[in-house]
Amino acid sequence: MHEIGWQVERHGDSQLYYRSLGPLTIAKIQRPKSLDQIWFKEFRKNHKTLTTFIEPGLSSVMPEKSMGFFVEPFAHSSTSLIDLNLSEVELLTSFTQKTRYNITHTLKKAELRVETTKLGKLTKKQLADFFELHNSWSKQKNVIGYSVKLLNSIIKSFAKSGDLHLTYKGLTLVGALLILYHDSVATYWAAFASPGGYKSFAPTLLTWVALQTAKAKQCKIFDFGGIYDPRYPKMYKKWIGFTKFKSGFNPTVISYPRTTLQLFW
Repeated sequence: MHEIGWQVERHGDSQLYYRSLGPLTIAKIQRPKSLDQIWFKEFRKNHKTLTTFIEPGLSSVMPEKSMGFFVEPFAHSSTSLIDLNLSEVELLTSFTQKTRYNITHTLKKAELRVETTKLGKLTKKQLADFFELHNSWSKQKNVIGYSVKLLNSIIKSFAKSGDLHLTYKGLTLVGALLILYHDSVATYWAAFASPGGYKSFAPTLLTWVALQTAKAKQCKIFDFGGIYDPRYPKMYKKWIGFTKFKSGFNPTVISYPRTTLQLFW
């Protein structure tokens, strides 16, 4: 967060992120375990917060009184989890028939080659290929995608605790999957592919390799990251496609409590 311009204030077991806009401040507190109302009120007063987003975690202990009014979330509001305590055979069996077929068919054809590299060990060639694929993917999908600054910040900050899985068809990069690790959880953070990569089921193969790698690292949970949330149909309309893709791995869907917003201080 520091790398992309946010400041961080810790209090107990929670963190609050904020950035200044002249004399005013915008802030967000995401997935706190608890929220000290006295400290929270003092922070907003001292920093003259214009907006403060509050996004509770599943086990957050929140004050009983109202924390503002409901708004669309900052962080993704739903995710899906896979239990990595299952064996590889049990995992594969749990997937839908189509997903299992895509994995076994792709492995049998052996047209794709996957390279897995720690973020801190990426070569200039791998980084160049990664950014080039991201640019072409964002144009193809007509989406903004991730900024170069954000991706570079992630790669730097998770140099020792992140992997980049790259899939090649011959010498051409056709798919990429960025995985971040923390506290026995592997998080599916960013993924994209070329038209040929989608046709060859590169995203499915990459996810299978990522699951195997996470198990080898003794991770307990594979977190698929954001998915479509019917509570916010307009906001997540474009997420329906990749949510369907993720559902093929038969994860457990988790929805976080609704986001609230407090204005001024």
